[in-house]
Amino acid sequence: MNLQAEPAARAGENNPYLRLRREMVVVLLCFGLIPLVATGAAGFIASREGLETRTRNVLEAMIKNRKVTVDLFLEESLRQLVLVAASLPIAELSKPSTLVTIRDQARRERSAIVDLGLISDKGEHVAYVGPYKLQSVNYAGEAWFQQVMLRGRYESDVFLGFRRFPHMVMAVKKHEAGRDWIVRATLDTDLLSALVREGGLESGADVFILNRVGEYQTQYSDAHRLMERAELGPVPLHSGVRVVERARPGGGRELCATTWLKADSWVLVARQELPGFSVLAAHPLVMGVLVVGLLLIPPLSYLIARHRLRQIHELEAERGALYESVAQSQKMAAIGRLAAGIAHEINNPLAVIQAQVGVLADALADEGEPIERGDFTTRVKKIQAQVERGRKVTHRLLGFSRRVGPELEPVDVAAALDETLSFLEKEAEAQQIKVVREYQPELPLIRTSLSQMQQVFLNLINNAVDAMQGAGELRLTVRALEGGVEVQIADNGPGIPEKDLQRIFEPFFSTKTSAKLHSGLGLSICLEIVRGLGGRMTVESKPGSGTTFFLWFPKEAAIA
Repeated sequence: MNLQAEPAARAGENNPYLRLRREMVVVLLCFGLIPLVATGAAGFIASREGLETRTRNVLEAMIKNRKVTVDLFLEESLRQLVLVAASLPIAELSKPSTLVTIRDQARRERSAIVDLGLISDKGEHVAYVGPYKLQSVNYAGEAWFQQVMLRGRYESDVFLGFRRFPHMVMAVKKHEAGRDWIVRATLDTDLLSALVREGGLESGADVFILNRVGEYQTQYSDAHRLMERAELGPVPLHSGVRVVERARPGGGRELCATTWLKADSWVLVARQELPGFSVLAAHPLVMGVLVVGLLLIPPLSYLIARHRLRQIHELEAERGALYESVAQSQKMAAIGRLAAGIAHEINNPLAVIQAQVGVLADALADEGEPIERGDFTTRVKKIQAQVERGRKVTHRLLGFSRRVGPELEPVDVAAALDETLSFLEKEAEAQQIKVVREYQPELPLIRTSLSQMQQVFLNLINNAVDAMQGAGELRLTVRALEGGVEVQIADNGPGIPEKDLQRIFEPFFSTKTSAKLHSGLGLSICLEIVRGLGGRMTVESKPGSGTTFFLWFPKEAAIA
């Protein structure tokens, strides 16, 4: 048997070495790239989570800062109004010139007060300064007027009111000379919106104020108007700062931070879009390791697979040489065992030749009547026939004893089986073993190694003869099957125990119990030969019912 290394020029899907190399490269790539990609993905996720955490922390810190700023702004505006009401009597507050002076002073101090008005306990404007015509308006029926009269102060949401323009007001009550008066101011919503938006300028966050029903109280872009309902809807009351992750209306994810302002009338909202999953967001070290790994692992995998394949080639060559040597030794041992039968095959024609030559010699030596020409010709033909018979025996012996090689040739499987059986026929007859042939007619020729096939046949027939140990039946079957030829070699011997059936193809394992020494390599070599020819070999056996070996050979042997 000759298992050689893969030729460098051979390629194609049927080449097992190329398939093995591809599989090795794939395995190495998987073992190299999967951990690398997993590590890279973990690095990306960690980087993204770190960025999200930083975004969350910045957003939370920013909204806390804005809360303090807005609370101070609103408290300062209300404090200014309270101070005006407490420091000046009604007589002064009733003068428009006094209100103008107070408003102008507030503007110089960057206050949000737009107009001022003094309202009596009957809801009438006693004095008013501002851009709107509100002197004749009576507020007695307005809800805010009733609240100021009851609570002493009022801060409104943004509303239209009599101005028919979005605005917000603050009002405080003043008691003097047995009567109640209201000092009322309108706040600049644009200034408040700018103050709120200022917190998100650096981080890019959207910052705005909503009332309890979810309406905008400040404007953070031209697309959002005051008093419109926000897509967030009403925000539930909560303490401190609450940060939640939510889907953006246009796609993506965002962090939404909320905190309620003083008196829990307004809620301050800050929204920040979360960064998408991008390799550019990963840490530079993680990116560097990933890129270097992706560049190095594929060529290294190829080189390692190539090196390992070369080592496999060398081991296969050594293993093939060893099996070839053992197979040849097995064959020569079988020939030695068959020497007696072969000698008998040769001695028989030699005896006939000797007898015929003796007759001719006697006839030539007799001075009497000469031998007839026809008789002479008959005896010469007998001599020629026996010489041809001896030549065929020696030819078969020489052909069978040559070294096992992978040379392919057209083979008639039935004829090859008969030729192999001829070496054992005398031994089978001596042991009273009946040979039964069941050959399918017109079997196709297959292209395979005749010498290797005959060695398998010889080994299996020898085993069958040994197993029967005397009278028995050897059944040989040959038939076409699955695009090839199947050979069955069956005996009616004692069979093989089930515990040994799974091991009979193992090297150095033998079921023979005779005193002869057995290497236990016969069936292992047979299996190797059959597989090397692209075929398969199986066995069925039951104790007491004999053993059958099934051999299948393809139409075209594939020898590497």
